[in-house]
Amino acid sequence: MNNLFFDLDGTIINSERGIMKSFKYMYKNTLGYVPHDDDTLRKFIGPTLGASFEKYDGVGLTDPKAKEMFNTFREYYAVDGWEQFDVYDGVPEMLKGLHDAGKEVFIATSKPETFAKQIIDQIGMKPYIHHVFGASDDEETRTLKEDVIAYGIKKTSVDLNMNNLVMVGDRSSDIVGAHKNNLKAIGVTYGFGTHEELDEAHCEWIVNTPQDIVKLAMEK
Repeated sequence: MNNLFFDLDGTIINSERGIMKSFKYMYKNTLGYVPHDDDTLRKFIGPTLGASFEKYDGVGLTDPKAKEMFNTFREYYAVDGWEQFDVYDGVPEMLKGLHDAGKEVFIATSKPETFAKQIIDQIGMKPYIHHVFGASDDEETRTLKEDVIAYGIKKTSVDLNMNNLVMVGDRSSDIVGAHKNNLKAIGVTYGFGTHEELDEAHCEWIVNTPQDIVKLAMEK
C-alpha cells in the first residue's frame, strides 16, 4: 500500500459536535422543530447532505425543500460548525508515520471540498496530505463517495498504481465507493460506523486504531 485515500469525518476527525449543532439549527429554522433523535442524526454523518435528506426525510435532491435545508445547514456550519471537531487520538502520529515511510496520503471526503481543506489546514496536517478531494461546494456534483474517489483518481498528478491504492473509512459508503472504483478498503471502528456495518460492506480489512493502519500499510 503506497497510496491511501482517507475519509475525513469519522476517520481523521470526530466532527459530531459541529455537524449535530448544524442539523439542529437547520431543522429548527426550516421546520420549527427537530424531527430526529441524536442517534438518528449521527447516521447523517458521513454521507452527503442530499443522501441523508432523501433517506431520512423523504426529500429528493430536486425538491426545492432540499435546497432550503442545505442552505440553512450551511448558515451555521460555514461560520461555526466546521470548526467544532476533535482530531482522533493517534491520527497525527499515523499521518506522520505514513508520510515518513514514503506513503502518499490523500483525503477523499463527502464533505464539501472547501471545508475539508480548511480543516486540514487548521489541524496542521497539510504537510502530510498530498491533496484533498471532496464533494463540490454546492453538493450538486460528486454527491456520492464513489464519485469523489473517481474524481480523485482522475485529478491526482501522482502516478497511482491501483494495486497499491486503498480507501480508508468508517462507513459502508466508503467501502462501497472504493469497490465501485476497483479499490480495496480498510474500515476503521473508532469512527461513526460499526464493525458489523463494515463487515456487511465486505471490507477487506477492519482495524481498531490509527496505528493499526500504519502497521497494515507497512505489511501489504
